[in-house]
Amino acid sequence: MHKDKVISGVLMLIILFKLFDLYIDFSHKVELYHIIQEFILIILSLGMFIYLTLDIRQRSKQAQLLSEQLKVSRDKFQDLSQQVIASKKSFFEAIDKQFDIWEFTKTEKEVALLLVKGLSNYEIAEVRSKSPKTVSHQASSIYKKANVNGRHELAALFFEELIN
Repeated sequence: MHKDKVISGVLMLIILFKLFDLYIDFSHKVELYHIIQEFILIILSLGMFIYLTLDIRQRSKQAQLLSEQLKVSRDKFQDLSQQVIASKKSFFEAIDKQFDIWEFTKTEKEVALLLVKGLSNYEIAEVRSKSPKTVSHQASSIYKKANVNGRHELAALFFEELIN
């Protein structure tokens, strides 16, 4: 938009110089075709100046409107983000509460949470620096305490609550 203002300023200078030139031409009795040519250039320059000025004004209004819409969108995003964080916190609190009801040990809680998140026994073993066999035994204990047949049923218990 800065360059548009520079162009507008230059056009205004051209108009002023042409008006001054036209005044001199009238005083020196220059030929009519030259005066007509000068007058046409002044009209064209003035038309372009007006067009550019109106265009700058319109784009400024559009930019302001877009800026306001962006602010509203940011506020909505912030609100939604806070809601998601609150929901996530509530979800994990509910999971932890259920783990307490099932009387999981601290280790079983960690493993169960990773199972609910969808990690495989091998991935959990890598994350916890344990052997896959150890994780498999811990998972079996978790499934037994939760009275489920596997990781999918365990995860389904929690996600079913989210959907309903």
